[in-house]
Amino acid sequence: MGYGYRGKVLDVDLENRTIEVEEKDDSFYRTNLGGRGIGYHYLLKEVPSRIDPFSPENMLILATGVMTGSPLPASCRFSAVGKSPLTGAAGESEAAGFFGPELKMAGFDAIVFRGRADKPVYLWVTGGKAEIKDASHLVDQGAREVEDVIRKEMGSGKIRVAQTGLAGMNRVRFANITNNLGNFNGRNGFGALMGSKNVRAVAALGTEKILLFDPEFLRQTAQNYAKTFKDNPLGNNLFVYGTTAFCGILSAGGALPVDNFRRSKLDDSTPVSGDTYNEVLLKKRKGCYACPIRCKRGIALDNPKYGVDSRYGGPEFETMAALGTNLNIVNLKAIAKGNEICNRYCMDTISAGMTIAFACECFEKGVITKADTDGLELRFGDADLMIRLLEMTARREGFGDLLAEGMARLAKKWGVVDQPYHLAVKGQEIPMHDPRAKVGVGIGYAISTYGADHMNAPHDPLFIDENSFSFQSVKPLGIYKPMHPTEITDEKVRTYVLLDTLWKMQDALGLCVFGFAPRGVMPLELMVRCLNAITGWNSSLFELMKAAERATMLARAFNSREGFTIRDDTLPQRLFDPKPDGPEAGKAIFERGDFEKAIELFYEVIGCDPETGRPHRSKFMELDLQWAYELLNKGGKGN
Repeated sequence: MGYGYRGKVLDVDLENRTIEVEEKDDSFYRTNLGGRGIGYHYLLKEVPSRIDPFSPENMLILATGVMTGSPLPASCRFSAVGKSPLTGAAGESEAAGFFGPELKMAGFDAIVFRGRADKPVYLWVTGGKAEIKDASHLVDQGAREVEDVIRKEMGSGKIRVAQTGLAGMNRVRFANITNNLGNFNGRNGFGALMGSKNVRAVAALGTEKILLFDPEFLRQTAQNYAKTFKDNPLGNNLFVYGTTAFCGILSAGGALPVDNFRRSKLDDSTPVSGDTYNEVLLKKRKGCYACPIRCKRGIALDNPKYGVDSRYGGPEFETMAALGTNLNIVNLKAIAKGNEICNRYCMDTISAGMTIAFACECFEKGVITKADTDGLELRFGDADLMIRLLEMTARREGFGDLLAEGMARLAKKWGVVDQPYHLAVKGQEIPMHDPRAKVGVGIGYAISTYGADHMNAPHDPLFIDENSFSFQSVKPLGIYKPMHPTEITDEKVRTYVLLDTLWKMQDALGLCVFGFAPRGVMPLELMVRCLNAITGWNSSLFELMKAAERATMLARAFNSREGFTIRDDTLPQRLFDPKPDGPEAGKAIFERGDFEKAIELFYEVIGCDPETGRPHRSKFMELDLQWAYELLNKGGKGN
């Protein structure tokens, strides 16, 4: 056992119902940091090529970071990694909450699931031991009921449960994993992967504190952060609004998805503003483990039509847009009900909402008719339809069985893959930030190894003002020039590479970006000092960036092996079309040719072949990944 980590990984063979403990040394953690780093290490090394994601040969890895569970704010995250059922690529998804710290205090840094159980099970972890338990009685239960039953069976209300839901057990391809009922490994379909292995849940109860190298420094730093983070607007706005203010902010900037991205602003965003949310829905502010920011929303809604169970939490921005504005719905109560349904059954609200929007536009254009939809008339602006379709999707009932496959598979089935309303990248539906107002976000959607995602790198508007905290905070990375959000330049590509690596590093460490620069308020140099106070290392920002890069290169190597190329790194046609409204309306923000040149430059900068996406041999050597190079070029488990 080291400082900050347990030095143990649980290896769970579901088919043979055996559990082994792998001992890991300090170099393993300095090499991988944790989270996605540990996950991709196993994925490339041990998952055979070209398998179906639902094959028992796929793996599901749940891994904490070396900073997960420290007393610092925003240090609670863990990663889910595997071959994504939604995209077929190397997938990852991070979640905050309480499960990550609890797993570590229960004795383990990570869990590796292999094979498939012959019947539904859950894994019970405590005191450095684990046991496979029967879960046949939990399959059809909602997430709240499962959490309550497991706590009762195991005899403690302090147990933390990470689980998939009915959607995951039904293999809805965008099912997710939830912990504490309101925190999610939300993208890439890891709930479906978990369900395909017949794992209903993982329950952890911590019995040992995490050893820290300099606990007094960490205690004082955490206390000071809690006292001062609201002095910075980046911190105060998250406390006051969470992410719910973004609808109004993005609408004003012409960056809010409306009408399936055919518009980018609302005529009046007041009904979905942060202030309206606080007035109509907010009951209390909720936080994650050891975090004073409290950006999560606890809501109260006792409504005859749209009443919600408050334990499932309230919608955040991505949900407000995906189940709201992008479907032309601005009824916050209806959106909250849709959010509750997704949380109860464990479905990603982004993919669910975008798939419904895609189906509505296909219906509008005559691609599908009532004969395809069980007689339902699909139309934008219908809140009751949205709620009904979510229920049908989770249960795979009727037309919902088709929606459960996600947008990309439906586009192929309906023959509209090349149409502008097919808004997915690598098979994953795009999130709720419009690249026509944030070019860096568009680059991120295209080059992400795991499909379009808004959490690849900090967003462009943070770096407009050279006097802002966010801009000043990234100077240690070598970023010295502010840039306009709609510029697509060589400098923008270089900056994106650095910022993407920074955020991937924070993911691997187990950190939430809302707590640390440039999106949060803790400076990078202090973050590194805190890491060393946790681990006793003498680490540097350079070492951490290289570790983050190492994990990404393993993911790129995996994707290259699976057949992904630079041709998969593009955007839907609608995002190349002239901007529909808002600032710069009528202007094509970037031409396809310019965008493609930027992607080619990106590959040159990171040391990968632009055609295959595979790291060059020299890059493998630089990152001490000779084993990966040999595996890919000389045969082995992964070939």
